[in-house]
Amino acid sequence: MYRTYRNPYERPCDCRCPIHQGSRRTAYDEPDCHCLITCASQPATLVVPEVGGILFLDYGLTLWFVPGLEPGHWDWQCAVPVGSTHPLGKAADYLSDLLFEAHEALLPLIHRM
Repeated sequence: MYRTYRNPYERPCDCRCPIHQGSRRTAYDEPDCHCLITCASQPATLVVPEVGGILFLDYGLTLWFVPGLEPGHWDWQCAVPVGSTHPLGKAADYLSDLLFEAHEALLPLIHRM
């Protein structure tokens, strides 16, 4: 069996979300989205219990914050890009770099797993 790496922005949703199932996600703040962070369409995600949510980079390398509802469930309709006025704004550049570097470091390992 051969594995072909495809980034999450090209993958269809596989987590039984009622609005994305079988299609690619193009927006992260849709009200009826129930995607899990383990969904094939979800980019590498940092779970941050200290701020009550998750952080990830979208296809344009914009840092997003999604608040948590309960363990494993996220309030996608309240997802927002982390800008300078966001409470995490001062750390946004550092967190974006951290996520990007982790993504780049993992790419060579894709075919070994």
